[in-house]
This record gives sequence, structure tokens and C-alpha cells, in this order.
Amino acid sequence: MKIEINDIDISDKIKDFAQYLQTTDRIILSAKFGDGKTFLLNELRRNLKEEYEFFTIYPINYSVAKNEDVFEYIKRDIIIQLQERGFLDNIDMEALFDSIFCFEDLVSVVSFLLSFVPMGEFYNRIFNKFCEKKKLYKEKKHTSDKYLAEFANTKGSIYEEDGYTKLIRNAIEWISYDHATNGADWKRKKPVLIIEDLDRLDPKHLFRILNVISAHIDNPSSPCKVGNKFGFHNIVLVMDYDTTKYIFQHFYGEEACYEGYMSKFLSREPFRYSILPYMVKEIKSKLAESLEIPNHLPTYTNFMAKLHKASLRDLKKLATFDTFDRLQSDTFSFKQFHFATSLPIFQLIIYMVECGMSINQITQDLQFTTRRYENIREKDEYEREYVKLMFPLYKMAYEDKRSIQIDDTNYRIEGDFSEVISKIDVHVYDYVDRDAMELLRDTNFVNHFQFLLDKLSKCINLSALQLGN
Repeated sequence: MKIEINDIDISDKIKDFAQYLQTTDRIILSAKFGDGKTFLLNELRRNLKEEYEFFTIYPINYSVAKNEDVFEYIKRDIIIQLQERGFLDNIDMEALFDSIFCFEDLVSVVSFLLSFVPMGEFYNRIFNKFCEKKKLYKEKKHTSDKYLAEFANTKGSIYEEDGYTKLIRNAIEWISYDHATNGADWKRKKPVLIIEDLDRLDPKHLFRILNVISAHIDNPSSPCKVGNKFGFHNIVLVMDYDTTKYIFQHFYGEEACYEGYMSKFLSREPFRYSILPYMVKEIKSKLAESLEIPNHLPTYTNFMAKLHKASLRDLKKLATFDTFDRLQSDTFSFKQFHFATSLPIFQLIIYMVECGMSINQITQDLQFTTRRYENIREKDEYEREYVKLMFPLYKMAYEDKRSIQIDDTNYRIEGDFSEVISKIDVHVYDYVDRDAMELLRDTNFVNHFQFLLDKLSKCINLSALQLGN
């Protein structure tokens, strides 16, 4: 048996994040390592692609770079993504080149573009426009231009406005408006920049990025601009908000106010996310369906606690491993009876063992108690599930009996007992069978369950079973 999880429904989180995008231009997506943020981001791209254009960068790739160079790598990564999606083809190159202050900057931008742009119409347009502007730049030697160029081309400066930045801004602006291009209509989208794994960065790199971003927020000289360097509709900072607090206090000192610092980037609380509860929900649903215990499974308090405390890695392992790989035999035999190990009780025990449950914990969960159903309407279904699930154990205790009595209800077990029992049917009878099996309770159940596990060890690999309490 294997739990097949083909899709995890996080539509509620997609809806919530879309609301964040609509109302908040700077968002911190807070998720711990292994909490499934990649899955969330992929779902966002898939579900919101009609309204948003997502660009993702990974500053961790620049961890060996000098602090002042980090933003240069970021700009180049954004430009490459813009080119891959064809957005640079629509840039007014003449206007862009005219806006670049110095010839060295122009040469740098053009050289970079020509290094990865494929040969063709766009390549030729860049090169030809560069040749036209080359002579003009040689004539531009005004002191004011040189003075401005010093600020515009200083690496890492918050005032940096070099050709790369202007190229990005022009492309982002183009994406943000409706256009008719080459016979095709472009419907405006909201460009979103996602900056991944910020909490894995060197503190100098991390806070340099945050400081450059914040320098363009609420700029009184440019009130019409979106509050970030490149004009993105939103910037999403992906980090563990709480982990970053420790990084901040280690870097700036324990007395430094982390919340005050981060409030510069936040207009509302971080968007906190973990896929764990969705994964647990899906596993529980699949187990309840496959093992035919929808009423029982939620009552296994020890099993549920193990699932809810498990890491994403452990849950993935639980969802992907095949229980039949733990079997040493297809059949569990006891005296003249032969049960298929594919029956739910044996499969359930394997899952419980794989979750790290002890013998005592498994025993506690599988014992019958009327406290587990809330009202009389649930009683019959709950009891029927229990009888069907636990019949192999009861058959070991009562070899010659085929019914179990619970209070005033008699449950008759039907099936072909002459061969391997691979299917069990349970029917309710109105009369009371005086010769029916009695419910195993307390010490009797513990003893018989221990006996079952001892016998099971010959056909199921129980090496992972916790032997303690």
C-alpha cells in the first residue's frame, strides 16, 4: 500500500496571498526551511499568472561575491529573465541609451546584452543603435553629466541609476501597461519580484539588499514611483522572519530593535506559511479512505500526535514509502487461519511503527472505548469499523467464533475462511448471540496485542518499533 498524494489543496493560502499582493507592495513570506515555500510559490505562479508576472532571484548564489557587487548580480539575473520572456524586445533603445550618462556605462550594458541575446533582429537593433550613439557620447563631456554619472554608476550605492537599472525599469514599466505589439495584444500585468532564501545570506549581503530596497520607499522626490528600486508592483522577501531576527540581533546587537527596522519594509504583518498542516490533512484523508476507518482514525490520539509533530521530510517519507516493502510474507498465519497481510489492521500497524510509535502507544490507540464516539448515531458505524479492522486479533483469541457482541448489538463476520482471508464483511444482527466473542479490554487486550506483534514479526519487519513506553 502506498499513499498517493497527487495534489495538495492550498487554495485558501493562494487566496490569502493574492489579497496581500493586491494591498501590500512589500511582503515578507515567512516560512521555515522545509516548510514547503517552493510549493506555495509554484502554485502562486500557476494560479495568478493571468494577473501577475513573477520574477525570482536567488542571492544565495552570490554568497562569495563582495558586498557591493551583490546588487549587480541581482540586476543581471532580472535582465536575463526579462530577455528569456521577450520583454526586452519592446524597449525603446534610443530613449534608454539617451538616458545613460556616460559612455563606459553604455558600453557595459550593450556588451552584457550582446553576450547572451541570440543573433537576430533584436541583436542587430542593439548593436546598430549603439553605433549611432557612440559618436554622440564622445561629444558629451559636460561637468554636470560627469558629476551625475559618478553617483549613478557607483556600485552598491542607494542612488545608483546605471544603464542596467534603467533597462529593468523600462521593461517593468512596459509590462505594467496594455500594448499592441506585432499584431498581438499584451494585457497589462503586475510585475512581482521574489527574492528567495534571504535568511541564508551573509548578514552584510542581507541587510545591504534590504537597505537598498528601503532607500526607494516613500521617496518625496518621486512620489509617483512604486516604493522599490525597479518599479515592481510588489517585492516578496522570502525568509524565516523569526530566524532573521536572531541574525539581526547578532549583527547589530541584542539591544537593536528588529521590529522597528523591519517596519521600514512592512506595512502589515509577515505572511506566515507552512505546508505541514495541509500535508497532514491529506495523509489522514488518504489513510482513512484506504484503511476504511474514517470514524476511527481521528480517535487515535497517539498516532495523530505523531503526524502533527512530524517534519515535512518525515511526512514525505510516510506518503511515498510502500508498506509492502516492509512485508516478509503475504500471509499471516495462526493455527488453521490465514490472513492476507494486505488487510487494513496489518497496514495500519506498519504506518504506526514507521511514525515511531511505541508498543504502549499503539496498544492505547487500538483499544476499544465508547468514549470515542460522540453520539448514538455514530455508534453503529464506529463499532462496525472496529470489528472489521480488529477481527484478525479477535480470531486469535476466539478461534471458533464468528461474531462479536458490543452492548446490545451483535456483529457477524462473513467471509471465506477456508483459504487466505483477504476480505472481511461485517453485518449487524438484531438478535444477541450468546456465544459471541467478548470485547478484549485492558489487560486482556494488551496481552493479546503483544501476542499478535510477536507473531507479526515473522511476516512484517517491525525493526523500527519503539520498545519503550
